Amino acid sequence: MGFLQLFYVFATSLAAALVMVPALRRWALQKGELDRPDERKVHKDPVPRLGGIAIFMAFLFSVLVFVDMTCEVRGILAGSLVIFFTGLIDDLHGLSPRRKFFGQISGCLVTMSISGLHLGYLGDLFGTGSIILPFWIAIPFTIFAVVGVINAVNLIDGLDGLAGGVAFISLAAFLLLAHLTGNFPVMLLCAAMLGAVLGFLKYNFWPARIFMGDGGSLTIGFILAFLAIHLTQASGGAISPVIPVIILGLPIIDTLRVMTRRALLERKSPFSPDRTHLHHQFLDLGIHHRTVVLLIYGISLTLAAVPILFRSLPEYALLLSYLGTSVLFFSLPYFIRRLYGRFRPRIADSGSSVLVFRRWAAHLRLESILIFLVAVVFGFASFVH
Repeated sequence: MGFLQLFYVFATSLAAALVMVPALRRWALQKGELDRPDERKVHKDPVPRLGGIAIFMAFLFSVLVFVDMTCEVRGILAGSLVIFFTGLIDDLHGLSPRRKFFGQISGCLVTMSISGLHLGYLGDLFGTGSIILPFWIAIPFTIFAVVGVINAVNLIDGLDGLAGGVAFISLAAFLLLAHLTGNFPVMLLCAAMLGAVLGFLKYNFWPARIFMGDGGSLTIGFILAFLAIHLTQASGGAISPVIPVIILGLPIIDTLRVMTRRALLERKSPFSPDRTHLHHQFLDLGIHHRTVVLLIYGISLTLAAVPILFRSLPEYALLLSYLGTSVLFFSLPYFIRRLYGRFRPRIADSGSSVLVFRRWAAHLRLESILIFLVAVVFGFASFVH
């Protein structure tokens, strides 16, 4: 019955999303609820942005029909409702950053008060013994961590299919971890969100016919964060807290890097929009939109697979390996530029040089990208051993 229930949850949310997304797209086009292009955005034409409604409703419907309402499940659903409506209001009418943060913090407090889930055990991050937070520190730390993941997923939603695909990989990894530890409620919640995201991705992969909007990205980030907490805090310490951090490592480290750059180097608000995210850097190299998305899928898959395969290693070794690998991944655009600078022909006209570079970068084969990722996985494995 366990496998069948898992299948029913996944299939129901997938079918619901596949039915609702086209209907929502038509409605958004009729009402003019569109994401319009500007100098910072990649798309050229207005695109409906209410796909998050379908994602959340498909997830919610499947969970309510098939999943037992434990206090943890009730808490996650209640908090996700707050987050979803916060994002939806922002999509429809716009919200200031202060009000969005208020909604996100409120959702965290609702979930924690109903479910009792919070980050108290952080594992042995430095090789000096387990870190256990007192309750008065654990609550604000949990809010900080969850809000951070919410906004990390929101900020990576910059290319067609990018946030949905990265979330799908993370959810699949969480599902596997929940299976390994016998955490059936998390398995069911992962299956429900996997179906909803997959049904949405059919219409969101390049060229996208609909965007998830903040109603989708904020909700997915919130659910991912509390699934990670459920995995690491409610399973007797069977899963180290550092493992979900590495699985969600790409959006987390990208957000930290961009915000630090804005605040310290550019002396402006860390929340001011720009084009300095990793996917923007790959696009600026001239790599095709779809290839950039597939490349980042590969990086996310690597960051998800390695900590699962080597989950028995010391937590500080996994953390150091993750930080080192992140430096390698985020240095990749710089090394590509340097490589081209070393071997490019001497062309007097700088405009022609840029054109040659963009043509060269645009014809990068996916095979070479996959070879690079495989090399990184083996290098990572050799290091942690």
